[in-house]
Amino acid sequence: MFSNEIHSRCRKLVNQPVEIRCRDGSVHRGTLTKVDDRFAYVQPFEPGLNDGPGLFVWGYGYGGFGVPIALTAIVAIAAIGLFW
Repeated sequence: MFSNEIHSRCRKLVNQPVEIRCRDGSVHRGTLTKVDDRFAYVQPFEPGLNDGPGLFVWGYGYGGFGVPIALTAIVAIAAIGLFW
């Protein structure tokens, strides 16, 4: 998907549980808390579980929004409320 499409889909899923798949093969599951022009912020379901290599986040991290994921890195995003 193009970045504009990803941005639009992310904005529709704010405050919902999501699964995000990135170009590097990483998968992030959590609540999508915020979307800006560059990042989607995900609060992991379990702290430390989806923080990625070398990234340690206490509590809500990054000003309370969660882990930032670059919109350009996202290849797929889906709501997982019904499946989780």
